[in-house]
Amino acid sequence: MAADTIDYTKGETPMTDKQFLAYVELRDKYEALLQLRVAPPGKTDDVLSDYQFKRYEQIRDKCEKLGNELILLRKENASLKMQVDMLKSGARRSK
Repeated sequence: MAADTIDYTKGETPMTDKQFLAYVELRDKYEALLQLRVAPPGKTDDVLSDYQFKRYEQIRDKCEKLGNELILLRKENASLKMQVDMLKSGARRSK
């Protein structure tokens, strides 16, 4: 049996999958910000300021939302086209 890293005597409880994924995402963002603040000398042109990085995150999040919305709209469009085809074929049969 593997060693349990959770100390139940201190009131620690295991994380759920959702909590762990949120923790990993937050940790990665924090590490990325630290890397931006501690830029190697001579490479200041490649480093984003805090404002630029926040703006980049906002634009990235908006692109993800729009991409998801586009997928939903394409699915809905395909469903509606299928309904139209079914209605057209039903109208032809009734004639």
